Amino acid sequence: MNFKIAKKEFLDALSLSSRAISSTTPLPSLSGIKISVSENSLVLVSSDSNISIRTAINNNDRNALIINEAGENVLEARYLLEIVRKIDSDFINVETIDGTLIKISGGNSEFKVNGMDASEYPNIGFDTRDNSPFKLKTALFQQLVDETSFACSDKETRPVLTGVNFKAAGNKIYVNATDSYRLASKTLDIDQDLDFNITVPSKYLNEICHSIVNEEEVTIAIDNQKISFIFGNSIIETRLLDDEFPDTSRLIPASFAQKLVVSAKDLIRAIDRTLFIKADGKNTIKMSIDSQKLELTSTNQTMLSSFERIPVISYEGDPLEISCSGKYLQDALKAVNADTVTINFSGELKPMVVKREDDDSLVQLISPVRTYR
Repeated sequence: MNFKIAKKEFLDALSLSSRAISSTTPLPSLSGIKISVSENSLVLVSSDSNISIRTAINNNDRNALIINEAGENVLEARYLLEIVRKIDSDFINVETIDGTLIKISGGNSEFKVNGMDASEYPNIGFDTRDNSPFKLKTALFQQLVDETSFACSDKETRPVLTGVNFKAAGNKIYVNATDSYRLASKTLDIDQDLDFNITVPSKYLNEICHSIVNEEEVTIAIDNQKISFIFGNSIIETRLLDDEFPDTSRLIPASFAQKLVVSAKDLIRAIDRTLFIKADGKNTIKMSIDSQKLELTSTNQTMLSSFERIPVISYEGDPLEISCSGKYLQDALKAVNADTVTINFSGELKPMVVKREDDDSLVQLISPVRTYR
């Protein structure tokens, strides 16, 4: 292979491809990026066997791609990206010298890298034609992930809980994430009649969100084993989690005994001042609530304690004392992303629900913590 390309366009494509490279890859060839050069285009493929990325570069005025000779090779991702980044030139030349020995040059710099035979690279299909794709605005997709993925478990004891569940029925998509102690649940109205129930690993969803930041919309295609995200000239596909996601709808109480409306900013700041106070590695806050005030207390075994008093906007119901994870409550408040929030309670040992006022599309549920005092 032999081609010349604008450095910025090549570096952008390599940076996207590198998101699928793992330092603990099961196959040596997967530590590299496969470069395939045809008469009219340049295609980069990368994978760690769980997430795979294909991005194509076609000749245009912006990338100034000139192809002198077709071919393909696999180059170590960490070296390739660093070489292209450091070459002080607007254009990069890549040329096969002998077999898998590749010369990368630009300006006054020249590097030689031993690549790997492309035939050793796994065959990754990226075929989405039969998967009934649908489209979402990029900002909306990123919002779905931001509002839910933080509630996923970071432990592999129940792998399905490390993912975000997407369930489509009729003209709605239900998005849920839980670690069994908290739940983030979002309902989205769409203009298509879809039917699927899948769970996507949260760490890959976050990678995808970072990858599509400059796109207006993303096309999503789903089959029994993977989900594909199509944008521009690129496709990112990731495996799905196999286990059945738990039915989380039954966790949300049908009715509430108390309702608190409070400034989200005031409550987030108050919690933030207590997060360093931990008992057994956890920050637990006790909330004492009545119609006049919300009081937060936190303490640990060394007798370190804090006290915060926050005015309430409104409160309905009997006075209440309830304890929960301060970090979980703060995460929920940030995800709701509103000036004021409503927190509904059903008693001191039942889950609390955080949401925006007059908006039931996003629900953040937090289990209480039993404290002894």
